[in-house]
Amino acid sequence: MADLPPSYESAPGWENREQKPESKLTHRFSIREEVGISRSQHVTAVVAKLLPHIKNRARGGLSKSTLLLLPSDQDSSRKGELVGYSGEELPVLVQLEGEQDTIEFWSQPEALDLLRGQVLAAISDTLPTPPVNSPLVPKEPLPRKTSFFGRKPGKSSGTRTAPPPVKAPVAIEVHLDDVFFRTETEYGLYQTLSGGAVVLTVEVS
Repeated sequence: MADLPPSYESAPGWENREQKPESKLTHRFSIREEVGISRSQHVTAVVAKLLPHIKNRARGGLSKSTLLLLPSDQDSSRKGELVGYSGEELPVLVQLEGEQDTIEFWSQPEALDLLRGQVLAAISDTLPTPPVNSPLVPKEPLPRKTSFFGRKPGKSSGTRTAPPPVKAPVAIEVHLDDVFFRTETEYGLYQTLSGGAVVLTVEVS
């Protein structure tokens, strides 16, 4: 009598084929993890675009900078002039262009918290004080003794000591607010357009 073919349960490799889908599922990210990772990566890319603006203000000796981040679906700034700010407090306008940079994304408190935390981590570094301007601190004078050969030791000279590094305090405020732009129609009439924007304020004291 001819040998019967093995059953599906006893066929070689059947157990491995059964376990493969389960092993793949265990390595997948959950929806919550995917949202968190994607959100963090996108905020990191936005912060990289904002740092040059903040650094340019710092090079000019300005301790306070206000940036208005205009979401990609808010095009009021393309049509008019920003109103509601004085000339001395005029913020830096940053028009976001990404598909993910909508008002819906930036309305999430988690996105605003990430923006604040990443900007703070990027600019709040330790600033060491140059040792050139540090005062001359003399050493304690040693008692004068005559050596065995009759020569006196040289005088001790003072040394410049650098003070410890100073942590520059940085205050960062991030919130979503309404902004207004004044436009002129083709008939010479003025109208005001409103839209949402992320207000980022950086102040170094």
